[in-house]
Formats: sequence, C-alpha cells, structure tokens
Amino acid sequence: MKRLTFLLVLLSHSLLAQQHIAQFAVWEPGAGGSQAFETGYRQHLLWHKDKQDPWAWYGWFIISGPRYGTFVDATFDHDWSDFDHAVDPAGDRADNALHVHPFAEVKTVFKAARIKELCMTDSSSFTAKYLRMLTLEVSDINNGIRLIAQLRSRMQPLRNFGVFQVVDGGDINRLILLLGFDNFAAYGRSEALQATLLQLEAASKLKTIHAISSETLAYRADMSLIPGR
Repeated sequence: MKRLTFLLVLLSHSLLAQQHIAQFAVWEPGAGGSQAFETGYRQHLLWHKDKQDPWAWYGWFIISGPRYGTFVDATFDHDWSDFDHAVDPAGDRADNALHVHPFAEVKTVFKAARIKELCMTDSSSFTAKYLRMLTLEVSDINNGIRLIAQLRSRMQPLRNFGVFQVVDGGDINRLILLLGFDNFAAYGRSEALQATLLQLEAASKLKTIHAISSETLAYRADMSLIPGR
C-alpha cells in the first residue's frame, strides 16, 4: 500500500506540477545600502499595480546565512504559458531599469514546480512573519521526493509546509522546503528537521541527500503586491 501511494504521488506530481510553477529572483542591494533599493522596488510594484498585473508578488529579506541582506521575490502558482503573457514585458524592463537595477544586482532567477501533493499550505500562507527555507541537494530527485513524503507525515503539527523542485535556473536535483512561522517560538519546532530527514534516509536506505542548507526569510508586506489585499 505504501509503495502504491508513493507511485500515485509521483504520477500526480509529473502530471500536475507543471501547472504550479513559481519564479524566484534574488537581489543583492548595492554598496550604498538597501534603502535606495527598497524605495525603488516599492516604486516598481506601483508600476505593476497601475498595470493591474494579476500576478501576486511576495518579497522577503534573508536574515541568516551567507546571503544575509539579500532580497528574494517570488510569484507562485503559474502555468508555463503564463510566462508567455506577462503584463507589458518591455514596460516592466524599462521601469526596472529606472527604479531597481541602479540600486541592486540580480544574483539569480530560477523556476520551481510546487509539488502540490506534499504541501500543507498554498501560496497565500507565505505571508507568515518568517519563512525557513531549506534547500536539499539530492542525487536522485525521485528518492528525494520520497523522503519528503515521509517527512510530511512527521511534520503534521507544522502548518505552511511548501515543497518545490527546481526545474530551471540551477541544479535540477534540488528540492526547496518553505516553512512559515509567526514567531521564533514556533520556528523552533522545526529545529530537529534535519535529524528527522537523516533518520528517514538511513531507515529507508535511500542515501540520496548530499547537502542541506537553511536560511531564514523575513516577510516584507510593504515590498509585496497581492491583488485583492
């Protein structure tokens, strides 16, 4: 039964993940500090609002790890075809060049498929005060997904549990977990997540995890644009 359930998860993942694409961009503010970047980025969001952009844009600053101080923006739950019909691409590039690029460098842009069947949340939950972003480098993506499926059953007390597979813009043997928390007291409930994953890996004899990294993202409502809110 467990094997059948796992096969169904993989099948539904392959059929549906393409309809739940997220795009992430990582910005590094310039030497002058983040204030000019923040002002310019908020101005750019007004451009999207004036254009009645239907996409939701979420923004966070990374507050731990080597990328401390960089800004992450993301838009979620797209079909691939949505990227053929973004609102006024030329105008978007021009406004970015005017208000954002003078004050920050784009370090990377990547797309990731949300594995809907393994999530205990949707994109509306990513407005939690803190997101713990865990990046798993694996040798076999299917074994990695299998481990996360087992982890999910252990993490039922946690809400805001999102799972993504990188599909473009980086190593595609990479899984990203996003866990949302309203405070660090709640955040602490995820402290043993790495140990749990490694125990599950040892018990299942999958031997697929090469590395796990953890970063904390602080949500910035003033640097996000969510239609209808």
